[in-house]
This record gives sequence, structure tokens and C-alpha cells, in this order.
Amino acid sequence: MANPLIPNLSSLKGYEGKTALADAIAGTILAILLVPQAMAYAQLAGLPPQAGLYAALVPPVLYLLFGTSPFVSVGPVALISLVIAEAASGTDVEVIEAAAIVGIEAGIILAAIGALRLGRLVNFISEPVLLGFTASVAILIFTSQLPTLIGTNPERAGNLPDALAAMWSVLPQWNVTTAAIGAAALALLLLFDWLAAPALWKIGVRPPWRQAIAKSLPLLVVVGCAIAASYVSADVARVSPPSGEMPSFSLPPLDPQLWLQFAPSALAVAVVIFATATAVAKSLAGSDRSRLDTSREAVALGLGNIGASLTGGYAVSASLSRSALVEDSGGKTPIAHVIGAALVLAVILFFAPILAFLPETALAALVISAVFGLIKPGEMKKVWQHDRLEGVVIAITFAATLLLGVMLGLAVGALAGLAHHLWISSLPRVTRVDTNDGGRSFRSIERDEMDLRTLPILILRIDRSLFFANAAFVEDEFFRLLGEHDVVTCLVIDMRAVNAVDASGAAMMQRLTERVHSQGIAIHFAAVHEPVRERLTRLDSNRCHFHRTVGDAMESCGSPQDEPIAPS
Repeated sequence: MANPLIPNLSSLKGYEGKTALADAIAGTILAILLVPQAMAYAQLAGLPPQAGLYAALVPPVLYLLFGTSPFVSVGPVALISLVIAEAASGTDVEVIEAAAIVGIEAGIILAAIGALRLGRLVNFISEPVLLGFTASVAILIFTSQLPTLIGTNPERAGNLPDALAAMWSVLPQWNVTTAAIGAAALALLLLFDWLAAPALWKIGVRPPWRQAIAKSLPLLVVVGCAIAASYVSADVARVSPPSGEMPSFSLPPLDPQLWLQFAPSALAVAVVIFATATAVAKSLAGSDRSRLDTSREAVALGLGNIGASLTGGYAVSASLSRSALVEDSGGKTPIAHVIGAALVLAVILFFAPILAFLPETALAALVISAVFGLIKPGEMKKVWQHDRLEGVVIAITFAATLLLGVMLGLAVGALAGLAHHLWISSLPRVTRVDTNDGGRSFRSIERDEMDLRTLPILILRIDRSLFFANAAFVEDEFFRLLGEHDVVTCLVIDMRAVNAVDASGAAMMQRLTERVHSQGIAIHFAAVHEPVRERLTRLDSNRCHFHRTVGDAMESCGSPQDEPIAPS
């Protein structure tokens, strides 16, 4: 397996003119959406819009060298921008410096995860936790941008109660003109998002031009707002224009106390980036049958965050909407994203003065319109129908994030997800099994509503691996079921579903065999996986026997499968 720290350009093998043309078209379409989004997300983070544009430049180049997906678009995203805003609030550190420190630290964490090949750690953030977290973040983003939409500027708040209180305190100061422009922009953005692509398809516009036109509409809305603001009123707040210069390398303050202060925020940012970006990459991996290497993804994301934070930007992640746009637009390789970054640089260098006409309310409307996709009621409903406890995990994460803020909310959600896993794992099913086809198959008598016909042979199946949290429960279940059948002379333990046994599980099995043997009951293990059998070497071979199948174990107990089993 290739070292994730070594650049890999295998995706560019056989690169030809036709592929370059497809990437150029996709990259141009991407830039049309990326420019206003990058500025809007920087505003959400409490940073100048220039920081968002700078953050869109370096990460695509580093992802080309280290990433594994041809479609993933790395750059500013709403979710990370909100986390950065929360991390920087309530401190005396300049926001741009705080954002740089958090971005670099998060990048180091991600790069270390990839270098150590710990990409599987992303699996510790469960789908219910992400669903609840992203839905609550969407509400927090909405409440954080609503004051800007109506022309007010309250102090930033990290949770919903404080945000609502801050918004209420400045509500009398709202600007009618600003609010009208912002509301009109939001309405148009939502309308175009829902109707533009289907309408273009119906009139015969096909990819990639359908995406080019549909994704150009938000930029047209923002430009329209700038024209309207210049004609209607001079009181509408405008964005700070970019400097018009190339981004330069700069280090934030190297004060160890500051870096320690922001380390928890950086860890939260790294977790969110890794979990959400991996989900984006996985959702797109099947379209071209590409193989996703989560360790290389972690390295690419980590280096991208370090690069962005050292060149005037801030923490970045993968954007699902922009990644899907590149795929739909016919992009073939990560070169499409590099082309998009080059066009953003051209905007910075040659069109910076024009960007000063953009009203802040229009960018707020763009952010609000983009976060509706973070709320997925359909997915939440499926989780609730599948497992009520996982539905509770969604609710806990959702409520904790709204009430406690992004970082504490994610921590509470992750703990709730792990608690759910431990709870389920600690209560494995120990079920009685029987056969009604002469031993060709053995099924749970409770699930299939079968009569128990094997007595005095009792077959019990353990439906989960054995470890410290569930060993005692399994032991209790065995003796509970044995107590219900006082005629048992032979116990067959079906181990086909037990894939691992830790030290506590092995010790429990030793106690179990000793106690059962002392009651005069023969013990036979069936269908034991070899790694599990190696962990059970401490069992006394004079007290228990191992068999390849349940049928073999029953035959050893004196019940050959070619003879009918007498009913109990």
C-alpha cells in the first residue's frame, strides 16, 4: 500500500485534450459558484471575504497531489466556517489569527491521522450523530446570518438561546432597504435552487450547459443585489474588497499558550472536516468506481488546511454541492478544481474593486439558501424507523448542539453514539435454536415460532462477539435458559456469530464450562472460528469438545441427524 505522504498523480495518467476540455468546462462552472460562496462563508466565519477567496486557492492543488477522488471540491464550507466563528468568539485574539491557528492545528491532526493510517477513526462518528449535528448547525447558521440579512450586526453567539437574545436586542435597528434586498435575494436563490435545473432540462438544455446556467444564477442574483443597492440606498453595508494581491505566506503568533488555548477547537474542526469530507468522498466514489483511501484523504485535507491557513485563508473541507457540481459538469480529474482555483485567483487579481459593490445581505442570503441541504428529515425518519435508540441519538445531538454550541454539541453527540453502541453491544441475543429439516439448518425458535424438539440436547446461539461489556450478560442468559429446561444433558453452543473474544469473554467461557460441567451437563462448541478457538485454549478439553457444525455437535451428543428428533 502506497505511503499516503507521497504525492500520487496516477489519476492524470493518459491525460489528453478531450479530458482537459471537460475539466476546463467543469472548473469554469465551479468558479462561478465558488467565488460568491467563498466570500459568503468567510463572512459567516467572521473573517473578511478575502480570506474565503484565499482559502479556495491552495487546497485544490494539494488535494490533486494527495487526494483520491476526482470530484471532491476542497474549499470554504458553511459548517467549518461556523465552527471557526465559535472558536474565535469570546477571545482577545484577532479573528484572522485565531482562524489561522485553528486551521494549522486541525491540519496537523488530520495529516497525522493519515500518516499513521488511522483513517478508520472516522467510523466513530455515527450517521445519526452527523444527521443531528448538521441539522442543528443549519439552524445556528440561519440564526447567525439573519441579522446580517436585515442589516444589523449583533455580537456573535455560540448557541441558539444566546443567538436569539442577541438578535432580539438589535431587531429595532433593522434596515428596511437592506432587509428588502436580502429577502428578495433569498427568495430568488431558493426559487432557482428548486426550479432552475428541472426547468432547463424540460426546455432541452443538457449537461454540462444545464449546470453552467443553473449555477450561474446565484452569481447573477448577487450581482443584481449590488446594482439594486447602489441605486436604492447608500446605507446598505458592503463587503470589504480583496486587496487585489497574490496571497502571501504568513505565520500566526507562535505563542504556545495561544496554540494550547485553541487546541480543543482545532480537534473539533478536524473531526468535523474528516467526518463530513469522508462522507462526501464516499457518496461520489461509486460513480467512477474509484477506490477511496481514507488515510490519503486525511493527509490531503490536513495539508490543504495547513496550506490555506498559511496563505491568508482558514480551515477548509469538502463541499458536497460543489463536488456534485463538478461531477455533473463532466469533470474528469482533480485538474478541474485547480482550474476553478486559478479562476478565483484571476478574480482576486483583476476584479477586486468590483467585489466592493457586493452587499453583505446578499452574501448572507447565499449562505442561508445553501444550508437547507444540511437538514435531512427523510434520512432522520429512516433512522427512527430502523432503531428508536438511534433516533434518540439524533435528538440528543441536535438539542445539545443548539443549546451548548457546535463543539460541545458534537462531543455530546459522539458520546451518545458511543453509549448507544456499548449499550447494544452489552446486550447480545442468546437464543435457543432448533431444526425442522433434519439438521440442514438451525434457526431461532423464538423468531421462527418453532417448537423446541431437541431436548435433552439444548442448542444456544450467541449472536455477537464476546467482550468485557457483555460477557456477564451472556453468562446470566445461559443459566437462565438452562434453568428453564431441567432435563438438559448436553449443551451445544453455536458460535458462528462470535467473531472475536477478549480476555473477559474467555474467562467467562471458562467459568461457564466449569459450572455447566459440575451440573453433569456435557458441553459441545460448534462452528467456532479459528481466531476465536485460539482465544479459548484455556478451556479444559476434558470438559468441552469442538465441532465443525451444529449437526456434528448434536451427533456427538447422541442425536444423529438422519433420525427424527423426538418432541419434548
